[in-house]
Amino acid sequence: MRIWFQGIEPMIEDFLFNYIGYIGIALLFLFMALSVPVFVSMGLAAFVAALMIEDPFHALRNFINTSWQGASIFELVALPLFIFTGTIMQRTDAGRDLFQVTKAWAGSIPNSLGVATIIACGIFAAISGSSVATAATVGLVAIPLLLEEKYGKARAGGFVAGGGTLGIIIPPSIPLILYGVITETSIGQLFIGGVVPGIIMMTLFGIYVCFSRPRVKVAHAMPMDEKLRITLRSLGVVLLPVVIIAAIYTGIFTPTEVGALSVIYVIALGLAQKRLSLAKIYNAALVATATTTMLFMLIVFGQYFAHFLTFEQVPQAIASAIIENASGFYAVTLMILAYIVLGMFLESAAMLLISIPIFFPVAMELGMDPIAFGIFAAIAMEIAQISPPIGVNLFTIHGISKIDLWTLARGALPFLLIQIAMLYAVYFFPEIVTWLPNQMK
Repeated sequence: MRIWFQGIEPMIEDFLFNYIGYIGIALLFLFMALSVPVFVSMGLAAFVAALMIEDPFHALRNFINTSWQGASIFELVALPLFIFTGTIMQRTDAGRDLFQVTKAWAGSIPNSLGVATIIACGIFAAISGSSVATAATVGLVAIPLLLEEKYGKARAGGFVAGGGTLGIIIPPSIPLILYGVITETSIGQLFIGGVVPGIIMMTLFGIYVCFSRPRVKVAHAMPMDEKLRITLRSLGVVLLPVVIIAAIYTGIFTPTEVGALSVIYVIALGLAQKRLSLAKIYNAALVATATTTMLFMLIVFGQYFAHFLTFEQVPQAIASAIIENASGFYAVTLMILAYIVLGMFLESAAMLLISIPIFFPVAMELGMDPIAFGIFAAIAMEIAQISPPIGVNLFTIHGISKIDLWTLARGALPFLLIQIAMLYAVYFFPEIVTWLPNQMK
């Protein structure tokens, strides 16, 4: 028996050294299947796999060093600032103001209230940087009115779920900050790169909503002076996205400084409107801190997991395998399918941190621009937000409206198909993304 083990030990060692990266991925999904939190699963999977080929001292040292490096990235300072901006805006009835403005200007076109919902989502997305915050804030106001005008539960919930995903791509975007940190891509250029695709997506969503059936025709027309009065009353909120984008595009402020500026702006606006108190600011800070802590834990352990995979050359191997067996359209299709499947089981931030180290080398082999792939990944995150059974936007809207999850998924399906088409558009026409950032140089 001893001789048998002596003969097989080299085979086991060879297997471990060749496949330890894939063992780490298998352990990750095993831990998640056992309901272990995602950030714990990432750290634990990489650490356990590392122990199979390293002594405990070196494995622990690598874990500590990599985790510290992941937590000490300066660009992450922007993250809590934009999250804090979004939580403050939720407490100042900004969603109601935006919806009133967009409803006033939508007029009496078919499905005007639905179109107003999409536009309101797009504007709030450019303030909060969060898909969930956008869906929750606009949904609280829009869904009851949509149901009242007989849009039906599927369309009412689907409009908000689909429109809410714009929070990921229209700057500022929390996932784009994470992507920029992981790939060392300029966050400012990523933000600007999301402007044109974000406007295109919002336009396509609006066109679909306008022509979706059955058409609802309820007169929302009002005199011009009334429209101007409503707009002026909410001008501070409406102008904030313009201020953010202009500040980044002109290079006057860095994304981190824009985050700080946004916090000061929304606090001053809320106090001036007498909608914000110290108690509300304190509550918003607590929620923002909890959200930031969750994201930072994902980032720290995600960086460690990504470092482990890169050291074991798993991303490079996967990239080579995909490029050798598929190229161009087929390789992109494989990535899209992978993102759709991952989106069924993972929250968007977790999916980003797991997938980017694997698919970024694939995108580079395909000749994609890092900024274009960042927007590609952000759109893929949008798909994850409305993909059942884990789509977080679906759960958010279910929580505020009690509409059945599968009814919501049915209503959000057309938006998901538009997003898939947009992924191909970004791959075949990267100038959609790169044109505006190139004007900054």
